[in-house]
Amino acid sequence: MNHEEISPEMRLFSPDGQRLYLTAPERARFLDAANDEPPVKRMFCHVLHYTGCRPREALELDYSRILIEDSSIVFRCLKKRKRDNKGRIKQPQFRCVPVPRQLIENLDLVFSIRAVQAKKKQVDQLLWPTSRTSAYRIVKDVMHRANIQGAMASGKGLRHGFGIAMVTAKRPLPIHVLSKLMGYCESKTTEIYLQVMGEEQRQLVTDAWSNEG
Repeated sequence: MNHEEISPEMRLFSPDGQRLYLTAPERARFLDAANDEPPVKRMFCHVLHYTGCRPREALELDYSRILIEDSSIVFRCLKKRKRDNKGRIKQPQFRCVPVPRQLIENLDLVFSIRAVQAKKKQVDQLLWPTSRTSAYRIVKDVMHRANIQGAMASGKGLRHGFGIAMVTAKRPLPIHVLSKLMGYCESKTTEIYLQVMGEEQRQLVTDAWSNEG
């Protein structure tokens, strides 16, 4: 793919070669540092980590979007095309992202999700009624405490880290599935994550060099 065809969001390295994604150790440190935040802020960080969503998408979450029985969270896709090929306005598009059961239980513990949903009142209330600037500050503060510095220390770096983790896992997620989970329009956009070498591949290369000695 020609680099001119790739949007800035989908670059894994800056023009001057800086890494724009979090590695597995950095993601782990981010989670550990988030545990020092107040519960509401901690859950915001955990949702970003476990879903790969954009911070703006997390800020739109209300009580109705937490699917307790399915252990999933529903996000509105913010960067989908708003008009079709004929110029007609398209309906909002959503995606359902499976998450660890523990994340659902922690969200319930902090926000009383079950109780609010059972009453069927105020289910459209936002979990994080805060500004994008405040959300950005939460992520930056946690990154700082986790000793993560540079261009990757952002919500986008965390999102890219999620994508890479999914394609380098022991059972890699198919690209077309990852594309849906992350809310991309086309699977080919997500293929950029395949450019990053996973630990298993890295070990094979390391072993090959050691055999040369």
